[in-house]
Amino acid sequence: MQERAKTDIQSAQERNATAAQEAAKTFKKAAEELKKANVAQEEAERKLKENIQPLVTPTPEELCTAKLLAQYREGLLHVAVAGVAGGGKSSLINAFRGLHNEDIGSAATGLTVTTMAITRYPNPNVEYPLIWYDIPGAGTLEIPSWQYFNAQGLYVFDCIIVLFDNRFTMTDIAILTNCRRFKIPTYVVRSKADQHIRNIMNDMGCDSNDDESEDQKKLYQAARQQFIQQTRQSVKDTLENANMPDQRVYIVSNETMIDVVKRKQAVKVIDEIELLNELIQETQTRRLRAAQKAAEEAKRAQAAREEAERQLRDGTRPVVTPTPEEYSTFRASMQHTAGFFHVAISGIAGSGKSSLVNALRGKHNMDLDAAAVGVNETTLVVARYPDPNPSSRFVWYDVPGAGTLKIPDWKYFNDQGLFVFDCIIVVVNNRFTATDVAILSNARRFGIPAFIIRSKADQHIRNLMKDIGYDSDDEDGNKASYFARARDQYVAETIRSIKTNLQEANLPDQPVYLVSNVALQATVTGKSPKKILDEVKLLTDLASTAQKHV
Repeated sequence: MQERAKTDIQSAQERNATAAQEAAKTFKKAAEELKKANVAQEEAERKLKENIQPLVTPTPEELCTAKLLAQYREGLLHVAVAGVAGGGKSSLINAFRGLHNEDIGSAATGLTVTTMAITRYPNPNVEYPLIWYDIPGAGTLEIPSWQYFNAQGLYVFDCIIVLFDNRFTMTDIAILTNCRRFKIPTYVVRSKADQHIRNIMNDMGCDSNDDESEDQKKLYQAARQQFIQQTRQSVKDTLENANMPDQRVYIVSNETMIDVVKRKQAVKVIDEIELLNELIQETQTRRLRAAQKAAEEAKRAQAAREEAERQLRDGTRPVVTPTPEEYSTFRASMQHTAGFFHVAISGIAGSGKSSLVNALRGKHNMDLDAAAVGVNETTLVVARYPDPNPSSRFVWYDVPGAGTLKIPDWKYFNDQGLFVFDCIIVVVNNRFTATDVAILSNARRFGIPAFIIRSKADQHIRNLMKDIGYDSDDEDGNKASYFARARDQYVAETIRSIKTNLQEANLPDQPVYLVSNVALQATVTGKSPKKILDEVKLLTDLASTAQKHV
């Protein structure tokens, strides 16, 4: 007795010691997390005090949207002309296109901010496939400077000209910094060179407009040299102070640029020819890369086609990963809304998906706002049905049936955009098919919770009752007994069949929910149906999954 008590005391001491160790570990971990949080808070406060703005990485959807807005096309060089307001961006774009500001088709210019939205200008010379983009100026009330890069979607352009007029600013530095993050080639350009040189000449005492006199020519050369040296040194110092690598600044005059573009004899050239040649070289490099990329894609497409043909011959279906654009398109088409739980009801045609959608929403098939049902295929596109309960976060989607002439089964998952849903219900009617396996396999690939449901339980049980000898005309009172036998047989056979199919497909075992739409509809609307199978468990598990997600 004493030995047992001694052993119990020792065990209790060991448990207490283990618990104390665990508590110490938990406390230590919590202290470390608190320390990290404090450090992060202090760093955030320091950045705010020093006016350091946060770096924001665009989402795939934002990238896709920005490319659509820019009308981005492979093989073209998309050049954004950006910088602070009043830098002369619109005038420079006109010069690049060989146009004066007053010419028809030129970008609007003026003393006030004239560019309020990104404007696209194709290059008139088709020999050089450039697309110019006039970007609204940074530093205005409409365009906060620290948000400028992301707000204007500059991350989608192939090349960015950072244009400044009087001085190189921190806004320009911010653009260059983000361009380095996104590996976008940049050109620092100072515009209005002729105006600045004329101003310096005036400061030097020039009081004549006779540019042909020897004194004027000497004065011009001196002013030109001073302007070039001051500009290059100013940019160098600003870049150095911002811990940015040195890079060339191109000094240009719009009038000279127009002459160069039109291949006229330009007299007062500074960097116009070199800048234009650099951009043309970038265009040719882009074209070469596009040709190489097209050749590589053609090669991959041929290999993929051969592999797909082999898989088709072997009865294996190819696996296709959707692009970011496809993600964005399908999310938009299904009206994906943050804070809601989007459930796709999928499966082969005729399995009762539309009826199940109605039951899950507490609706009868004949209700006015119910999903359409019928003997023929009634769902030809994904249909969205918000839950009638205003407090519910569920949105139900009736997905067209697989295995019909309109929806090939091997393309079903991707064609219907099932990869964007929060949850997928696979509806099985008579038998578990390869299409159902394909949906479950893809759901696992994308980490999407999936529920297997066998619908129309009441119909199947009634058929089994007849198979085992039940006659509805008999009045011997054995209906309950027949029902119990048929129900047990139905449940056992369904679970065994699903389990076998999952094993053969190398998929992990998972529960199958056996439901009757009548009982499910009654349960959703708060009634207590007599003949119930897995309806309550299904609703409970769906709610639990939604709660974890939302």
